[in-house]
Parts: sequence; C-alpha cells; structure tokens
Amino acid sequence: MARPTRLRKRLSVLLLTAACTVQGSACYTYHVYQIGGPNGREMGNQPGTEWRYKTLNSFAWGAVRQDLPVDNCQLANGQRFGIEEVKVEDNLAYTLATVLTLGLWAPVRVGWRCARPPVPTGTLN
Repeated sequence: MARPTRLRKRLSVLLLTAACTVQGSACYTYHVYQIGGPNGREMGNQPGTEWRYKTLNSFAWGAVRQDLPVDNCQLANGQRFGIEEVKVEDNLAYTLATVLTLGLWAPVRVGWRCARPPVPTGTLN
C-alpha cells in the first residue's frame, strides 16, 4: 500500500514542477515600471515595443554573471529612447537549480519593453 502513496507524491511534485516551468509562467515576478506615464499607471504604460525575454545566468554566487545589453531600444540612426518596463521572473526549476547547486548557478528570466520613441520636433522646410 505504501507504493501508490509514493507514486502520488512523485506525480504531484512532477505536476507542480511542470506547472511552474511552463514558458511565461513564473513563481516569482518583480515588475519595474516608469510611473507618471500618460494618464498615470492606472491607464497603463504606453510602450513602443512588445515584451522581449532572455534567461540570464549567474555563477559562483554572482562573481561571474551574464549581463543583458539591450539593443532594441533605439532608432535606426542610433538614438536611444529608454526602457519603459522590466520584469524579473523566477520559476520553480530556476529555484531548484539554485538550491541544488548551493548558489553556484542561479538562472533568472528577464523581460523588457522599450519606451515610445521621442516625437520629432522642429519646423518643416
């Protein structure tokens, strides 16, 4: 009789792990955004791009880390216009990897959206 109970426990852990590792599903999310945008945050930010995501890794308790250079928040002429929102997400698989390696490896998923490009000003010739 003990065998079916173990099987149920293992199945429950497997289902929980699968639920938390699905792309886009995060167990922990930190959302950083610009306040005071058009009509305040309640009306929602008005980003210029869709969400882009990348998984970053840190090794040896942060001594070696993978940084994220953002290259899509600029115009064709190289003019930069900033990041509107950032999300940092951690799921069960990432947490387990960090715990099982005692912090030697710590992955995290980062997402960002760019602000709207600046409105051209000046006079037309």
